[in-house]
Amino acid sequence: MITLAARHGALVALLLSFGTPVVALAQRDSTLTVRGVVTDSGGHPLESVEVAATTVGRGARTDAQGRFAVGGLLPGRNRLLVRRLGWRAIDTTFVIDPKSTPTLHVMLARVAQNLQTVHIISQDECPTRTLEGFECRRRAGLGAFRDSAELAALKPFCQEHLVDGIAGLRAVPHLGCPSYEATNGWRCLKVLVDGLPPGFGSAPALMKDYVGVEFYADYSKAPEWYKQYAFADATRGVPTHQKKRGDDFVYRQSSLPGRNCSLLIYWTHFAPKFDPKLDQSRTTTRVMRARRDSLMGLIADSTPSKLDSARPRKP
Repeated sequence: MITLAARHGALVALLLSFGTPVVALAQRDSTLTVRGVVTDSGGHPLESVEVAATTVGRGARTDAQGRFAVGGLLPGRNRLLVRRLGWRAIDTTFVIDPKSTPTLHVMLARVAQNLQTVHIISQDECPTRTLEGFECRRRAGLGAFRDSAELAALKPFCQEHLVDGIAGLRAVPHLGCPSYEATNGWRCLKVLVDGLPPGFGSAPALMKDYVGVEFYADYSKAPEWYKQYAFADATRGVPTHQKKRGDDFVYRQSSLPGRNCSLLIYWTHFAPKFDPKLDQSRTTTRVMRARRDSLMGLIADSTPSKLDSARPRKP
Protein backbone atom coordinates (compact mmCIF):
# COMPACT_ATOMS: atom_id res chain seq x y z
CA MET A 1 0.00 0.00 0.00
CA ILE A 2 1.31 3.45 -0.92
CA THR A 3 1.15 5.81 2.03
CA LEU A 4 0.24 9.49 1.80
CA ALA A 5 3.81 10.49 2.65
CA ALA A 6 5.16 8.29 -0.14
CA ARG A 7 2.74 9.84 -2.62
CA HIS A 8 3.78 13.30 -1.49
CA GLY A 9 7.46 12.43 -1.91
CA ALA A 10 6.86 11.03 -5.38
CA LEU A 11 4.97 14.19 -6.38
CA VAL A 12 7.77 16.42 -5.12
CA ALA A 13 10.36 14.37 -7.01
CA LEU A 14 8.29 14.62 -10.21
CA LEU A 15 7.99 18.39 -9.90
CA LEU A 16 11.72 18.75 -9.25
CA SER A 17 12.52 16.67 -12.31
CA PHE A 18 10.68 19.22 -14.47
CA GLY A 19 11.65 22.21 -12.38
CA THR A 20 14.26 23.69 -14.67
CA PRO A 21 12.16 24.23 -17.83
CA VAL A 22 9.17 25.44 -15.79
CA VAL A 23 11.28 28.01 -13.97
CA ALA A 24 12.92 29.10 -17.22
CA LEU A 25 9.53 29.60 -18.85
CA ALA A 26 8.25 31.58 -15.88
CA GLN A 27 11.27 33.88 -16.05
CA ARG A 28 10.65 34.54 -19.73
CA ASP A 29 7.05 35.52 -19.00
CA SER A 30 8.09 38.39 -16.70
CA THR A 31 7.34 41.74 -18.35
CA LEU A 32 7.67 45.36 -17.26
CA THR A 33 6.01 48.71 -17.90
CA VAL A 34 7.92 51.86 -18.79
CA ARG A 35 6.44 55.32 -18.24
CA GLY A 36 7.55 58.70 -19.42
CA VAL A 37 6.67 62.13 -20.71
CA VAL A 38 7.20 63.84 -24.07
CA THR A 39 7.80 67.58 -24.25
CA ASP A 40 9.06 70.20 -26.68
CA SER A 41 12.32 72.10 -26.26
CA GLY A 42 10.58 74.56 -23.94
CA GLY A 43 9.39 71.83 -21.59
CA HIS A 44 5.75 72.01 -22.69
CA PRO A 45 3.97 68.61 -22.85
CA LEU A 46 3.05 67.23 -26.26
CA GLU A 47 -0.23 65.39 -26.77
CA SER A 48 -1.01 62.57 -29.25
CA VAL A 49 2.63 61.60 -29.77
CA GLU A 50 3.03 58.01 -30.95
CA VAL A 51 5.36 56.00 -28.75
CA ALA A 52 6.13 52.56 -30.19
CA ALA A 53 8.21 49.89 -28.49
CA THR A 54 9.23 48.08 -31.66
CA THR A 55 11.06 45.35 -29.75
CA VAL A 56 7.74 43.89 -28.60
CA GLY A 57 5.34 45.52 -31.07
CA ARG A 58 3.44 47.53 -28.45
CA GLY A 59 2.77 51.23 -28.26
CA ALA A 60 0.79 54.11 -26.80
CA ARG A 61 -0.06 57.78 -27.36
CA THR A 62 0.65 60.61 -24.98
CA ASP A 63 -2.20 62.30 -23.10
CA ALA A 64 -2.79 66.04 -22.57
CA GLN A 65 0.08 66.13 -20.04
CA GLY A 66 2.45 64.38 -22.48
CA ARG A 67 2.51 61.22 -20.38
CA PHE A 68 2.62 57.68 -21.76
CA ALA A 69 2.92 54.12 -20.47
CA VAL A 70 3.93 51.08 -22.52
CA GLY A 71 3.59 47.64 -20.94
CA GLY A 72 4.72 44.16 -21.83
CA LEU A 73 8.41 45.10 -22.19
CA LEU A 74 11.24 42.68 -21.52
CA PRO A 75 14.08 43.36 -19.10
CA GLY A 76 17.21 44.58 -20.85
CA ARG A 77 17.62 46.45 -24.13
CA ASN A 78 14.49 47.84 -25.79
CA ARG A 79 14.00 50.07 -28.81
CA LEU A 80 11.67 53.07 -28.78
CA LEU A 81 10.30 55.03 -31.74
CA VAL A 82 8.75 58.41 -30.80
CA ARG A 83 7.12 60.49 -33.53
CA ARG A 84 4.45 63.02 -34.38
CA LEU A 85 3.69 64.76 -37.66
CA GLY A 86 5.59 68.04 -37.87
CA TRP A 87 8.22 66.96 -35.33
CA ARG A 88 11.57 65.23 -35.79
CA ALA A 89 11.18 61.54 -34.89
CA ILE A 90 13.43 59.90 -32.30
CA ASP A 91 14.58 56.31 -32.75
CA THR A 92 16.51 55.27 -29.65
CA THR A 93 17.23 52.38 -27.29
CA PHE A 94 17.07 52.15 -23.52
CA VAL A 95 17.81 49.48 -20.93
CA ILE A 96 15.25 48.33 -18.36
CA ASP A 97 16.50 47.09 -15.01
CA PRO A 98 13.89 44.81 -13.43
CA LYS A 99 14.74 46.24 -10.01
CA SER A 100 14.17 49.88 -10.97
CA THR A 101 12.01 50.69 -14.01
CA PRO A 102 13.07 54.09 -15.44
CA THR A 103 10.86 57.09 -16.12
CA LEU A 104 11.77 58.47 -19.54
CA HIS A 105 11.81 62.11 -20.60
CA VAL A 106 11.75 62.54 -24.37
CA MET A 107 12.14 65.94 -26.02
CA LEU A 108 11.04 66.48 -29.63
CA ALA A 109 12.13 69.28 -31.96
CA ARG A 110 9.97 70.82 -34.65
CA VAL A 111 10.71 70.12 -38.29
CA ALA A 112 10.91 73.06 -40.67
CA GLN A 113 7.85 73.03 -42.92
CA ASN A 114 9.72 72.51 -46.17
CA LEU A 115 7.89 69.94 -48.22
CA GLN A 116 10.80 69.45 -50.61
CA THR A 117 12.99 67.95 -47.87
CA VAL A 118 10.34 65.86 -46.11
CA HIS A 119 10.41 62.16 -46.98
CA ILE A 120 7.95 59.72 -45.44
CA ILE A 121 9.29 56.20 -45.25
CA SER A 122 7.02 53.64 -46.89
CA GLN A 123 7.72 50.00 -46.12
CA ASP A 124 6.56 49.07 -49.64
CA GLU A 125 9.60 50.88 -51.05
CA CYS A 126 12.04 48.77 -49.00
CA PRO A 127 14.03 45.84 -50.43
CA THR A 128 12.35 42.49 -49.89
CA ARG A 129 15.10 39.92 -49.39
CA THR A 130 18.02 41.84 -47.92
CA LEU A 131 19.00 43.05 -44.46
CA GLU A 132 18.83 46.58 -45.80
CA GLY A 133 15.08 46.04 -46.27
CA PHE A 134 14.76 44.87 -42.66
CA GLU A 135 16.31 48.12 -41.40
CA CYS A 136 14.21 50.16 -43.82
CA ARG A 137 10.94 48.62 -42.64
CA ARG A 138 11.92 49.04 -39.00
CA ARG A 139 12.19 52.80 -39.55
CA ALA A 140 8.62 52.73 -40.87
CA GLY A 141 7.61 51.16 -37.55
CA LEU A 142 4.51 49.19 -38.60
CA GLY A 143 5.47 45.88 -36.98
CA ALA A 144 7.64 44.39 -34.25
CA PHE A 145 11.39 44.32 -34.92
CA ARG A 146 14.46 42.95 -33.17
CA ASP A 147 18.06 43.26 -34.33
CA SER A 148 21.04 41.05 -33.47
CA ALA A 149 21.83 42.90 -30.22
CA GLU A 150 18.25 42.61 -28.97
CA LEU A 151 18.15 38.92 -29.87
CA ALA A 152 21.43 38.23 -28.08
CA ALA A 153 20.10 39.95 -24.94
CA LEU A 154 17.32 37.34 -24.78
CA LYS A 155 19.95 34.58 -24.41
CA PRO A 156 17.86 32.17 -26.50
CA PHE A 157 18.46 28.45 -26.66
CA CYS A 158 15.47 27.80 -28.94
CA GLN A 159 14.34 29.54 -32.11
CA GLU A 160 10.99 30.25 -30.46
CA HIS A 161 12.67 32.31 -27.72
CA LEU A 162 13.61 34.92 -30.34
CA VAL A 163 10.00 36.16 -30.32
CA ASP A 164 9.37 36.09 -26.56
CA GLY A 165 7.05 38.88 -25.46
CA ILE A 166 6.00 40.12 -28.92
CA ALA A 167 2.38 41.30 -28.99
CA GLY A 168 0.15 39.14 -31.17
CA LEU A 169 1.96 35.88 -30.39
CA ARG A 170 1.08 33.42 -27.63
CA ALA A 171 3.45 30.82 -26.24
CA VAL A 172 2.27 27.22 -26.05
CA PRO A 173 4.42 25.56 -23.34
CA HIS A 174 6.12 22.22 -23.92
CA LEU A 175 8.67 20.27 -21.93
CA GLY A 176 11.42 21.39 -24.29
CA CYS A 177 11.09 24.43 -26.51
CA PRO A 178 7.70 26.19 -26.62
CA SER A 179 5.75 26.78 -29.78
CA TYR A 180 3.97 29.98 -30.76
CA GLU A 181 0.59 30.73 -32.31
CA ALA A 182 -0.98 33.96 -33.51
CA THR A 183 -3.73 35.58 -31.44
CA ASN A 184 -5.33 37.81 -34.10
CA GLY A 185 -7.99 37.07 -36.70
CA TRP A 186 -7.91 33.47 -37.92
CA ARG A 187 -4.92 32.84 -35.62
CA CYS A 188 -2.92 31.33 -38.44
CA LEU A 189 0.80 32.13 -38.60
CA LYS A 190 3.06 32.11 -41.66
CA VAL A 191 6.84 32.02 -41.26
CA LEU A 192 9.53 33.17 -43.70
CA VAL A 193 13.32 32.92 -43.52
CA ASP A 194 15.36 35.70 -45.15
CA GLY A 195 12.21 36.93 -46.88
CA LEU A 196 11.35 33.59 -48.50
CA PRO A 197 8.98 30.71 -47.62
CA PRO A 198 10.42 27.49 -46.10
CA GLY A 199 10.55 25.69 -49.44
CA PHE A 200 13.42 27.95 -50.54
CA GLY A 201 15.56 27.43 -47.46
CA SER A 202 15.65 26.23 -43.88
CA ALA A 203 16.10 28.08 -40.61
CA PRO A 204 19.58 27.61 -39.08
CA ALA A 205 19.92 25.60 -35.88
CA LEU A 206 22.49 27.89 -34.21
CA MET A 207 21.05 30.89 -32.41
CA LYS A 208 24.11 33.00 -33.29
CA ASP A 209 23.12 32.82 -36.97
CA TYR A 210 19.95 34.89 -36.38
CA VAL A 211 20.42 38.63 -36.84
CA GLY A 212 16.84 39.94 -37.01
CA VAL A 213 13.15 39.23 -36.52
CA GLU A 214 10.13 41.13 -37.80
CA PHE A 215 6.50 40.33 -37.09
CA TYR A 216 3.17 41.64 -38.40
CA ALA A 217 0.19 40.61 -36.29
CA ASP A 218 -2.22 42.29 -38.71
CA TYR A 219 -2.22 41.21 -42.36
CA SER A 220 -3.13 44.74 -43.48
CA LYS A 221 0.13 46.11 -42.03
CA ALA A 222 2.37 43.59 -43.76
CA PRO A 223 4.42 44.96 -46.69
CA GLU A 224 2.74 44.56 -50.06
CA TRP A 225 5.35 42.11 -51.33
CA TYR A 226 4.85 39.80 -48.32
CA LYS A 227 1.05 39.72 -48.47
CA GLN A 228 1.28 36.86 -50.97
CA TYR A 229 2.90 34.75 -48.23
CA ALA A 230 0.78 35.99 -45.29
CA PHE A 231 -2.22 34.06 -46.58
CA ALA A 232 -3.60 30.56 -45.97
CA ASP A 233 -5.19 28.77 -48.91
CA ALA A 234 -8.67 27.35 -48.58
CA THR A 235 -8.87 23.87 -47.08
CA ARG A 236 -11.16 21.06 -48.16
CA GLY A 237 -13.28 19.65 -45.39
CA VAL A 238 -14.00 16.00 -44.69
CA PRO A 239 -17.73 15.37 -44.13
CA THR A 240 -19.09 13.86 -40.95
CA HIS A 241 -20.23 10.30 -41.63
CA GLN A 242 -20.91 6.81 -40.29
CA LYS A 243 -18.77 3.88 -41.35
CA LYS A 244 -21.91 1.79 -41.34
CA ARG A 245 -25.47 2.22 -40.19
CA GLY A 246 -25.79 2.07 -36.41
CA ASP A 247 -22.16 3.05 -35.71
CA ASP A 248 -21.12 6.28 -34.04
CA PHE A 249 -20.71 9.35 -36.20
CA VAL A 250 -17.14 10.19 -37.27
CA TYR A 251 -16.65 13.93 -36.87
CA ARG A 252 -14.11 15.36 -39.26
CA GLN A 253 -12.63 18.80 -39.93
CA SER A 254 -14.84 21.29 -41.74
CA SER A 255 -13.53 23.26 -44.70
CA LEU A 256 -12.02 26.71 -44.23
CA PRO A 257 -11.95 29.58 -46.75
CA GLY A 258 -8.78 31.36 -47.77
CA ARG A 259 -7.82 33.60 -44.88
CA ASN A 260 -5.38 36.32 -43.88
CA CYS A 261 -2.66 35.34 -41.41
CA SER A 262 -0.05 36.92 -39.17
CA LEU A 263 3.47 36.97 -40.61
CA LEU A 264 6.79 36.20 -38.89
CA ILE A 265 10.10 36.71 -40.70
CA TYR A 266 13.44 35.43 -39.38
CA TRP A 267 16.61 37.04 -40.73
CA THR A 268 19.98 35.29 -40.67
CA HIS A 269 23.52 36.36 -41.47
CA PHE A 270 23.21 34.27 -44.66
CA ALA A 271 20.90 36.92 -46.15
CA PRO A 272 22.61 39.50 -48.40
CA LYS A 273 23.04 42.93 -46.83
CA PHE A 274 22.53 44.81 -50.08
CA ASP A 275 21.61 43.62 -53.55
CA PRO A 276 19.84 45.91 -56.06
CA LYS A 277 18.59 42.87 -57.98
CA LEU A 278 16.48 41.89 -54.96
CA ASP A 279 14.93 45.34 -54.53
CA GLN A 280 11.24 45.87 -55.05
CA SER A 281 10.43 48.81 -57.30
CA ARG A 282 7.47 51.10 -56.82
CA THR A 283 6.10 49.88 -60.14
CA THR A 284 6.12 46.28 -58.89
CA THR A 285 4.34 47.34 -55.72
CA ARG A 286 1.63 49.16 -57.66
CA VAL A 287 1.14 46.22 -60.05
CA MET A 288 0.81 43.74 -57.16
CA ARG A 289 -1.66 45.97 -55.32
CA ALA A 290 -3.74 46.54 -58.48
CA ARG A 291 -3.82 42.81 -59.22
CA ARG A 292 -4.97 41.97 -55.69
CA ASP A 293 -7.64 44.68 -55.75
CA SER A 294 -8.92 43.48 -59.14
CA LEU A 295 -9.17 39.89 -57.89
CA MET A 296 -11.13 41.05 -54.84
CA GLY A 297 -13.42 42.99 -57.18
CA LEU A 298 -14.05 39.90 -59.32
CA ILE A 299 -14.94 37.88 -56.22
CA ALA A 300 -17.36 40.58 -55.08
CA ASP A 301 -18.97 40.84 -58.54
CA SER A 302 -19.42 37.08 -58.82
CA THR A 303 -21.39 36.91 -55.55
CA PRO A 304 -25.08 37.65 -56.25
CA SER A 305 -26.73 39.93 -53.74
CA LYS A 306 -30.04 39.21 -52.06
CA LEU A 307 -31.64 42.07 -53.96
CA ASP A 308 -30.56 40.63 -57.30
CA SER A 309 -31.89 37.18 -56.44
CA ALA A 310 -35.23 38.63 -55.31
CA ARG A 311 -35.69 40.86 -58.38
CA PRO A 312 -38.08 39.31 -60.97
CA ARG A 313 -36.41 38.48 -64.26
CA LYS A 314 -37.75 39.57 -67.59
CA PRO A 315 -39.14 36.78 -69.84
